[in-house]
This record gives sequence, C-alpha cells and structure tokens, in this order.
Amino acid sequence: MTILTRERFFTASLHVRLGDARQAKAGLLRRDGDRFIAIYDPERASLATAVVLARALLSSEGITVTEVILEGHDPDLTALFHAASKLLLDVEITTGPRITEPAVRVLSQDPTQATYFIPENWDLSDALERLPAAFADARPVVARNLERIAQAKKDSGGKIDHALDVVAVLVLETGNPDGVWDEVLELLHQVRTERTTAVAPATAA
Repeated sequence: MTILTRERFFTASLHVRLGDARQAKAGLLRRDGDRFIAIYDPERASLATAVVLARALLSSEGITVTEVILEGHDPDLTALFHAASKLLLDVEITTGPRITEPAVRVLSQDPTQATYFIPENWDLSDALERLPAAFADARPVVARNLERIAQAKKDSGGKIDHALDVVAVLVLETGNPDGVWDEVLELLHQVRTERTTAVAPATAA
C-alpha cells in the first residue's frame, strides 16, 4: 500500500462561525484562500454536526482538516475543538449514559473516524487537560509515535517542522506508523540516490 500519495498532502484549516436563520441552509461551507469557512445556524444544526459535515465534505474532495478554529464561541470550547482537531478528532458533548467521563472512541475501521466524547456540563478546561491521556488510551501506538515526532521537532530546532508535521498527519490518518516511517525512509533514500547520481557526472568532469 502506498501511503505517501499526492492527495494526503492536501490539508486545511476550518474556521467555524455562527450564522442565523436568514441563511439558505443550516450549514454553509466556502473557501477563503488557503482556508475554509463553515457558517452554521445553531437553531438548525449543532456545532458538532456543522464541524463533522464540513470535515466529511472536504474529505470527500481529498482534503484533510488538520485545524478547527471556532470564531465567536466560548474560549474553553474553542481551545478544546482546536486541540482535538490536531488529533483529527471530532468533539461531541453528550447526555448519553455510556459516557461518564471524557473519552475518545474510534467509531469504525477508519482511523480518522474518531470522536472525543464529553459528558454534558463537564468542565471543558478539565476535558482539555484529559485529552492527551484519553487519546493515548484509544490509540496508544499512534500516541507514542506522535510523542516521537514532537521530540524530533525539538531536537531539530525547528529546521524540519513542516516535514514532521506531514508525517504526524499521515500517522494519524493511516494508523500505520511503521508503514509511514518505511515510506518516508524509502523516499529519503531515493532523493539521496538521485542527488548522488546528479552530482557524479559533474565531479567526474
């Protein structure tokens, strides 16, 4: 299986704004430069639904949302959605009896279909603090590899942050860290070989 496909490099930020009943649909999505803006009417659609639908629509076009930014919302809610989006998680505040504390649940075989469930009336700042542990419980292998990537970013002094961010998204999307690292190393080997081949004639001359 090829992981490093062209489509996987299309990522975007999603800015979410409150709309009202005057808009034609419960949720609207439009492009604004290199970002996307979702506007929803809270009387017809919940925030969670608006974000899920926007992410799904963009995903169908080969675009992965790696950052959700709420505009005009509660600061704690904004921080929570942003942190969860970095882990490709949806957020749902629920009254369901099965969720007694914040927890990450992977809903299908697709690693990107995961949600951070939070009981209604739970302190959102506490839910934010619990997020890393909840994610690690649900996806331990991925969490360990994200820690490795974070450490590599520190060790490199920021020189290869973008490349490592791409690797992190690939790990999150595929749930296959070993496969991602194998393809990255193979790609680096190919680049090194091509450069060596290109330099050799010049050196011989």
